[in-house]
Parts: sequence; C-alpha cells; structure tokens
Amino acid sequence: MVRFITDSGADAPKELLDAYGFTVMPFGVLIGEETHFDGETISPKELYDRMRDGAAPKTFQVEIPRMETVFKEHFEQGEPFLYLAFSSELSGTYQTAVMVASELAEDYPDVPYAVIDTKTASTGQALFVLDVAEYAKTNDFESVKAYSERKVNTVRHLFTVESLDYLLRGGRVSRASAFIGGLLNILPLLTVEDGKLIPKEKIRGQKKVMHRIVDWMEESRENIDGKRLIIGHGDDVNRAEALKAMIEEKFEPAEVIITIAGAAIGSHTGPGLIVIGYED
Repeated sequence: MVRFITDSGADAPKELLDAYGFTVMPFGVLIGEETHFDGETISPKELYDRMRDGAAPKTFQVEIPRMETVFKEHFEQGEPFLYLAFSSELSGTYQTAVMVASELAEDYPDVPYAVIDTKTASTGQALFVLDVAEYAKTNDFESVKAYSERKVNTVRHLFTVESLDYLLRGGRVSRASAFIGGLLNILPLLTVEDGKLIPKEKIRGQKKVMHRIVDWMEESRENIDGKRLIIGHGDDVNRAEALKAMIEEKFEPAEVIITIAGAAIGSHTGPGLIVIGYED
C-alpha cells in the first residue's frame, strides 16, 4: 500500500482527499498580527469574507515542525509514501520537504518514499494528486513514483479573477495596469507553465473571459472528454456553476467537480477567483 501526503495548495474537496487517505499539511496565513492555518483555523469562506472587509492576507510555507511530525509518522508506519507538493516556483515548501525528509530517512533506510514537485497549484494540484492516488490502487510504490514523475507538466491550469486589486497587492500586476484595467473592466487570464504563474491574455469583461477559458480548453479536447475536471472558485459558486454549464455544453467530461479554493492561491487572487484544472 502506498500512502500519500499533500498540502493545502491542492484545492480538492476534503471528502475526496479523506477517501484516498491523504494527510494534508496546511499553509500558514497571516492577517495583520493573526496567524492562521489554511483549512484548519481559517476556512476559505472566512478568508474571502475578511478580504472583502479589507484584509490583505499573506501566506507562508508549511512549517518545518509540522513537516517533521507528519513525515516521521509516515516513516514509523513503515509503508512507502509520497508527498505531492505545491509548485516549487510558487513556494519554498517543496525544497524544505526534500531537506526534512532526507534527514529523517537516515533513521528509516528501509522505508521507500518520494517528494514530488508537482509544478501545479490549486485545482491543477488537486487533479494531479487525486489521479495519482487512483493509480496507486492497483500499482506498487515504484510504479506510482514513476507515474507521478511522468505526470509533471501534463496538467493545465486557467485562472481569472473578479478584480485586479488583489493581484496588485501581491505584485502580480503594476499599479498602472490595475488602475487602467479597473477603468476598462479588463481582466487577466492566467495559467501555470513549468510551475510558474504566467499571464496569458487580457480580456475585457467577465463573460468574455469565461468564454476564452472554454476556447483555450479546445486545444486539449482529447484529454477532456471522458476525464475529470476540477473548477475552483473564490466564494462565487454561481460563476463556477456557469463555467461548468459552458464546459458541459461543449465537451463531454466524465466528471466536473466544483470546490472552493483555499488560501494558497485565494489569498493572492481574492474573492471571485475562478480556476480550472484539466489534463493537457
């Protein structure tokens, strides 16, 4: 049996992660002088409500003591395990995990493990980890590890936001761009390439940006029909449902999961986020 660890960067419904037996390590969230832990001491809904009230949260990587505890528990169980980590280009968590796990592994030389940089985020990471866990049901550790490594850079992400203000706070757009974009109702369409968050297009109006998401998905039709997709939202389930309807009108996915996005991405994109993960 292969056991799994991920972090709260994976925006999958909790019941699905629980069903596959994942241990989830939370990112930290700073709001003023308050310290919270994503999904544990602050829920996504609470986070977005605080942001609407003017809060400017910052995130920090999974803490070393938490990692040490989680990894040691897995080593002590004696079963092979994988940590499927949030993109190393967006957080230092992966690099820290490699260091922590390698130090602990010296005391458990007979327990196979791997720390995998998924180069994904949010619903892309969710799609990655759930797919690997499903594959593990019928395969051994070495096969699962190899499958995980092959899967890197095969998941496509598309993001859009309700307002440029939160991307401005995080340094993703300039103040001038945010001001002009706000006046003209111009919104970004972003993706993740090789683990990095990359602007793809600037589009005028929320309806048009939703249509452009569907247009871009056409490139991957053969990997969408019959497959699982995951849509995340920043406390805007109606927009997520609208995107789901647009996708199901044009494609034939096996399943479209809708989930609220947590702090790892939501703290930087704000309420109104829409993010989709699908196979490329």
